[in-house]
Amino acid sequence: MQAKDIMVSPQRIDKSAKISNALGIMEKKNTRRLLVTHNNEVVGILTMRNLAKELGTKKRTKPPSSLPVVTAISENFTFIKPDTKFSVAVKIIKEKGGVLLVSENEKDVLGWITPNEIIGAYDFRGLAKDVMFQKTIIAINSNERLVHARYLMLEHNVGRIPVMEEGKLVGVISEKDVAVAFQEFKDSVPDNHQEARIKNLLVADVMTRNPITAGPNTPAEDIVSLMVHKNVGIVPIVDNEKLVGIITRRSLITSIPTLE
Repeated sequence: MQAKDIMVSPQRIDKSAKISNALGIMEKKNTRRLLVTHNNEVVGILTMRNLAKELGTKKRTKPPSSLPVVTAISENFTFIKPDTKFSVAVKIIKEKGGVLLVSENEKDVLGWITPNEIIGAYDFRGLAKDVMFQKTIIAINSNERLVHARYLMLEHNVGRIPVMEEGKLVGVISEKDVAVAFQEFKDSVPDNHQEARIKNLLVADVMTRNPITAGPNTPAEDIVSLMVHKNVGIVPIVDNEKLVGIITRRSLITSIPTLE
């Protein structure tokens, strides 16, 4: 299997477009990243994490409708050839993260490969407990401030965090929740009131309650199916009402053996 066999067409946006437009496209297309271009050349990648970071900064008091996409892009991508072997693609994305841009000349993008395409192409065996992350689970209480959730995501480089109440899992908050909440906040609250009112935004206000969960003995392939076909970004693993691990696309990729 080669890169060209699993690549998909990326959603694109020009670097001059506004962040509010980008969020609209992401919502409509149900994606968390866009390929940013200008005059058919790659400028960078816009992700929900970029947006959560940029929209949550104190210096950004202006409405997202006035900010160009280029203010929030990253260069977390790697060019690969269409005939790159799947095992090599896995190794690159493990080491460098980001996305893989498939191109013959490192200019004209034929398609891209995200973690979703990687896990969708791999034949996972075993159970949830074999592929879940369980060492130090980053979690947050529902009554914490939204700015703290954003801090945790950026500090630990994670896109979703389990939300707890009295030791029990009650929800999940994602970088999308954070980005959208900050967009709505900055669109509706005057500049001179934002610093005071931002403290009133709580995790409970924006999180997704009653998330899809699985048990330690759930087949790994069932969880992969959820992520690929239902676009579920995190599956908390619960045993006797206790959170014992989480599975994300990145944790699944980590579990794929790397061939030398």
